[in-house]
Amino acid sequence: MYLSHPVRRMRDDPLEAETVELRVEPVDDDARAKLSEYVRSLGGSVERELQFGGVVVALDEANVSALCEFDGIERIETVDTLGY
Repeated sequence: MYLSHPVRRMRDDPLEAETVELRVEPVDDDARAKLSEYVRSLGGSVERELQFGGVVVALDEANVSALCEFDGIERIETVDTLGY
C-alpha cells in the first residue's frame, strides 16, 4: 500500500484532537463497502465518492494508524495534497 509522506507522519506521530480528510483508494468494490463500515467503526465518516474509485474519509489523526491496517487499500493520501 502506498502512503503519502504526510499520512506516514500522521500514522507514526498523530496530533491529538485533530481531524483529517484523506483520499483512500480501495482495491475493489468489495473492499470499498467494507472500508465504509470500518471507517465508521473508527468514529470517522466517508465524506464523498471520487470519480476514479477513491473515497474521501474524515477521521481523527489518532485513528490513521488503524486505517492503515485495513486490508484492501491501494493508497492513502491527504486530500490537500491532491488539491480537492
